[in-house]
Amino acid sequence: MGAFISGRWRFSGIATTLLLAGAPCHFAQATQGTFPHGYGVKSEGMGGVVLALPQDALVGASNPAGMAWVGDRVDAGVAFLKVDNGVEFAGNTISGSADNDLYIIPQLGVNHMLDEVSSVGLSVVGNGVGTDYSRESNVGGLQSPGSTLQQMVATLSYARKISERHSLGVGLLLIRQQLDIDGTSSIGLPEGSDESYGGGLRVGYLARITDELSFGASYATRGYMSKMKHFDKLLAEGGGLDMPSTYGVGLSYKRGDWTLAADLQKILWSDVKAYGNPGVGRATGAPGESDGPGFGWRDQTVYRVGVAYEATRDLTLRVGYNDANQLLDSRDGYLGTLAPAANHRHVTLGTTYRLGGGNEVSFAYARSFMDKVNGDGQGPDAVSSPYMSQHWFSLSYGLAF
Repeated sequence: MGAFISGRWRFSGIATTLLLAGAPCHFAQATQGTFPHGYGVKSEGMGGVVLALPQDALVGASNPAGMAWVGDRVDAGVAFLKVDNGVEFAGNTISGSADNDLYIIPQLGVNHMLDEVSSVGLSVVGNGVGTDYSRESNVGGLQSPGSTLQQMVATLSYARKISERHSLGVGLLLIRQQLDIDGTSSIGLPEGSDESYGGGLRVGYLARITDELSFGASYATRGYMSKMKHFDKLLAEGGGLDMPSTYGVGLSYKRGDWTLAADLQKILWSDVKAYGNPGVGRATGAPGESDGPGFGWRDQTVYRVGVAYEATRDLTLRVGYNDANQLLDSRDGYLGTLAPAANHRHVTLGTTYRLGGGNEVSFAYARSFMDKVNGDGQGPDAVSSPYMSQHWFSLSYGLAF
């Protein structure tokens, strides 16, 4: 993503384009809707905490103010995801992970200090959700259904320390997404593939209140996306699929070799009608209309807590927990067949080993436990019960200059 030239960072437009295209990767990692439980391997090992605890150049994807504290560095990583999802329809369990694939999600962060108090950076992360049912599957008329939403989000950030203990940051979000849907033509709705592009803005604040205690806050606007014309008769608002707005606050406390951190985040799914509108049994409009069917996703409050322990000068150990209220509404389970994002509880582990000379490697594992939402709506929603669980393993290499 960046090339080191004459002691300074220069961002490569070609590399950025390739990452935004997301061509070689396949995402299906919904843990809070389309979002993963955290960005950056160090954060992922601590339950996703990040807002008051900048640890690497991926912090720009969550709180751009943190980039002023991480120095000149590069972080490149990848996550591997194993999913067990599907739906229980009319008493029959139908797997939505028939391909049994291991999904791959890249991440990249670059930060350059312009001077002692300000920085520019780039943080690239992936979001998504998806299913792949077998060819023989039939879920209430959906013949061999499947879906994949892949998002790549690049945050171009500027951060500045406005005093010895306080910093502000702003990030421009550049977003590319692709949606693939199968099985809906059997009920007279569009299927196939389309993509859209858009952007948004993220702002952040970080305060080192004392030498031990820090506070962070972040707000992201909605990611305003171009319409997916191919799905204008399926997605509400004529093919609209924006990325929802988020905001949150966090605290971290460091004492000796121990660090404790916690975040509280809000995700506003209901503001995006394709996600938040009621499902087929409760929608008042036709598919594609402003009040047409959506996934019935509810706004989420996400709780994250993590602990890090400096076991030696070179080794850091991490644990964490991440939870949120249930995303899916039991009255809207039928469309949940395509995006059965019922899981919301995570236990995480992580470690970093410093190799010397600014080099380090980090690992994280997250277990998202099985959750199922029992359908109790009208029509097919009443007999549709989506379920999901996940295993997440990620690793990264970091280099500080």
